[in-house]
Amino acid sequence: MKVLFVSGMDGDTQRYRCFHHQEQLAMKGVVTEFRECDEPQLLVDALEYDLFVLHRVSYSWLIAAVIDVARLRGRPIIFETDDLVFAPELYDDIGFVDTLSPEDARRFRRDLHRQLETFKRCDCVLTTTDFLAREARSRGKPAYVNRNAPSEQMIEISEDAFAARCQRLDEGRQGRDSLVVAYFSGTGSHNRDFRLITEPLIWMLDTYPQTSLHISGHLELDRVLLPYQDRIRRAPYIDWRELPHLIARVDVNLAPLEQDNPFCRAKSENKFVEAALVGVPTIASPVEAFEFAITSGRDGLLASTLDEWKTALKTLLDSPKRRRQMGEAARRTAYARYRPSERASHLFETIQRVVDEYSAPPAPAEDILEELATSTSRYAAEMKRDVLRHEAQIESLRKMIRDYEEQLDKRARYKDTVRSMDRRTTEDVFRSAVTRLMSTGRRLWRKVGG
Repeated sequence: MKVLFVSGMDGDTQRYRCFHHQEQLAMKGVVTEFRECDEPQLLVDALEYDLFVLHRVSYSWLIAAVIDVARLRGRPIIFETDDLVFAPELYDDIGFVDTLSPEDARRFRRDLHRQLETFKRCDCVLTTTDFLAREARSRGKPAYVNRNAPSEQMIEISEDAFAARCQRLDEGRQGRDSLVVAYFSGTGSHNRDFRLITEPLIWMLDTYPQTSLHISGHLELDRVLLPYQDRIRRAPYIDWRELPHLIARVDVNLAPLEQDNPFCRAKSENKFVEAALVGVPTIASPVEAFEFAITSGRDGLLASTLDEWKTALKTLLDSPKRRRQMGEAARRTAYARYRPSERASHLFETIQRVVDEYSAPPAPAEDILEELATSTSRYAAEMKRDVLRHEAQIESLRKMIRDYEEQLDKRARYKDTVRSMDRRTTEDVFRSAVTRLMSTGRRLWRKVGG
C-alpha cells in the first residue's frame, strides 16, 4: 500500500498530522510520500498511490484533478484535520481571526470555505479528537480518530531535557528560590483562552511572591498584568527541537481553553503531552481532549471556574513533592498512550479499514487517462489565468512604484531649489506669486461685473 500525504498547511500542524503519521506508518512497512498542495507533481501522483490524505487542503483545480482521477481509479480520499476547519459558519468563534488584518481575515474566511469544499468531496475524515469526529459525522462524513503523538526524535530530545530537569531538582537548583508558571502559545489564536485565567494569575502573583510567569510564543497580555511586568518573562516562539528544554525549566504548565467555544473544544491534548514528556505537571481546562488525557489529581489537574484554577495553582505551588510526583505520573501516561509505536498500530488499522471500505473497482484505463488529460487541461488553463492576473498585479505595483519614485524625485528637486535660493530670491518668488494671484483676481472681478 502506498499513501500520499498532501498538505495545505505548514508549521506544527503539518508536522504532527503528516510527518508524524508518515513515521508511524513506516513502522508498519507502509510506503508514504509527502507533497504540498500546489505541486504539479500531484497530476502524476494521482495515478500512482492507493490512498490520498488531504491535510487541511483548500479546493483548487489541481486538487479537483487529483480527486477526480483517484475516484476513477477507485482509490479512497481522506480529509485530514486537527481543527474545525470544515465549519466556516463558526468563523466568529475563531480567536486567531482577532490577530488578522481585514484583508488577511477575508482571505482566511475564503480559505475556510475552500477547505469545506475539499471536505465534501472526500470519502471520510481523519482527525485528532472525538469532538471533531462527531462534528464531521454530523455533516455526513464518516470519521476516524488518530490522536496527536510525538515523533521518536521529539521523545529523544525530551528524554535529554527530562534528565537535566531531574538533575536540577535533585541538586535543588530548580524551584528552590523561585517558581515558574508557564504558558506556551503556538499561534496567535490563544489570546481569548489566556484571558480566562488572568484573575487567578494575578491572585497567584500576589499570594506567592516567589513566583514568576513565563509566556512563550504569540500572546497579547492584558493591561491589568502591567504592574507585574518585572515578574513576567517573555520568550519568542521557538523551534520544536528547543521546546522540551524550555518546558523542562518551568514548574507548572498552563493550558486554558474557552469551554463554550467549539473551536477550542476541538483542540487536542498536545500541551499536556509535550509537558508530560519532560515531567512537568499541567493545569488544563476540562475540554474533551484534556479529560481523555488527564486523570485529574493523579497526572495533572483540570480546572473550570476561577476558584478551581486558584485551588489547582495552590495545590502545585505549595508542594514541591506533589509537583514532582504529578509530573512523573504525567510522563508515564505520555509514554503509555502516545509513543509512536503505540499510535502506529492504531493508525495502520484505521488506514487499512478506510482502504477496505472505500476502495472500488477502477474504471477502464482509457477513461482514467482521458479524465487526467481533461483535468490537466483545466488546470493548465487556470494556471495561465493566474499568471495573467499576477502579471497585471505586478505591472500595477510597478506603476505605483514609478509614480511614487517620481513624486520623491519632484520633492527632492523642489527641496534642492529652495535650498539654493537666498532669502531675497525667496521673497521675490513669493511677491511674484502674490502679484499673479492678484492679477487673476482682478480679471475675474471684471468678468463678473460685465
